[in-house]
Amino acid sequence: MEYTLIAAAGDVAVCTLNAEPARFVHELDRDRVGFVAPLRTRSDLESLLRTLHLRPDIGHLVVCGDDVRSTGAALLALWEHGIDSNGRLPGSRGSLSPELDAESLDTIRRDIQLWDRRDATPAAVTRHVLGLPAPARKRQARTIPNAAPPERTVFPSRKTTFPIFSGDAGDAWLQLLNLVLRIGTEKVTRAGDRLAEALNAVVTIELPDAESELPAFLEFNYDDFERYYGHFSAPTPSAKAHHPCGERLFDRVGIDQLESAIDRLKQSHDTRSGTLVLLDPHDLGSAAAAPSLVSASFHVIDEQLFGSFVLRSTDVYSDWPLLALSLIRMQRLVAERLGIGVGTATFVVHSAHVYDRDWARALRVLAESFGRPLPLQVDPAGIFLFGNDDGQARAMLLDHDADNIFWEEAFGDPEDLSWYIVDIMPWLLPQHIRYVGQECASLMRAIRENECYEQG
Repeated sequence: MEYTLIAAAGDVAVCTLNAEPARFVHELDRDRVGFVAPLRTRSDLESLLRTLHLRPDIGHLVVCGDDVRSTGAALLALWEHGIDSNGRLPGSRGSLSPELDAESLDTIRRDIQLWDRRDATPAAVTRHVLGLPAPARKRQARTIPNAAPPERTVFPSRKTTFPIFSGDAGDAWLQLLNLVLRIGTEKVTRAGDRLAEALNAVVTIELPDAESELPAFLEFNYDDFERYYGHFSAPTPSAKAHHPCGERLFDRVGIDQLESAIDRLKQSHDTRSGTLVLLDPHDLGSAAAAPSLVSASFHVIDEQLFGSFVLRSTDVYSDWPLLALSLIRMQRLVAERLGIGVGTATFVVHSAHVYDRDWARALRVLAESFGRPLPLQVDPAGIFLFGNDDGQARAMLLDHDADNIFWEEAFGDPEDLSWYIVDIMPWLLPQHIRYVGQECASLMRAIRENECYEQG
């Protein structure tokens, strides 16, 4: 966590919600302010709480900046209500690490006054700091160490291109977390941060007809998402500066591209022209300046709008859920403008990564919420029928009404049948592939043991 230390004996700590701490230093009083810290992610929040325990001189905590991710709202709610018996933050905003228990938090909540200055300028924050009273008492310093990142069980993989299918964004997030943590290649950034990375994850979400409730395992609630989306879609040049990911989709250029794409789709439904290119070639010189979203494309197929979104890089734990939900809402709004329904939303993520500071909490989320197997989804490719045809394993692929045969074949070895289906039908859902393997195994037992086969 990047702290900027100012005064060793300062009694005020300042949290910035959307900017590097160094940007505020020259504006702040250098006698009263002990340190300036970022507060953009859950790991930032936990580091802040640990630091407050180590700094007994701190009696005031000032939160300022644009609260895009609602981390400021989470901190304010924590100060007002504390955490529950399971260590969960108020307002469905996730949980804290076990070592940050209610007793340790109650100590700093009691002795440190929290000030909400999220709408104030740095100059106004400075004036506020100067007017704060001296703290009534000092606490004893206490060390609550950061837990070491857990060791990951990493499975061998092909290192690139991983398809994920899901019926909602929440489950897709869990699958992405599982993917990165289980096969992600470990890397160290130029800044010295360690992360696990999966290259070219392709996430396809079958969108329901209307927005659904947010699952409880996300670290934000509906109000938090609305606040984020308000910044995401704000048609002002300042939106890019305030957005934590540098997204510029709805700056002036983005709005013009979006309106132009909608007009073209209205005129001809020409799917090749409904594309927004959001990465300027000049941005490539600086990874920090380049937006994570590179392009957004819309395609009309059978009176449904399909979305394809290319992401240069994304922090799967902290950033992807909010960004994905925002893009899905944008797709719904475009479909509404066109007067058609929504199809799938597909995200091509060049670099899907999770920093080691989030590995433990990501694994906790998976342990609590990533239950498998899911109910079998209906595959749009059709339905399979299997049978034992005088010692041969026969299979058919039919449409869902069972009145049209797309494919039929028989093999002497059920294993060959399974391999054939997997090889020539890569568009099948993963759950359907699993079902094919299950039935072929049952066919093999029935043929070898001369038993009656019944499809499951």
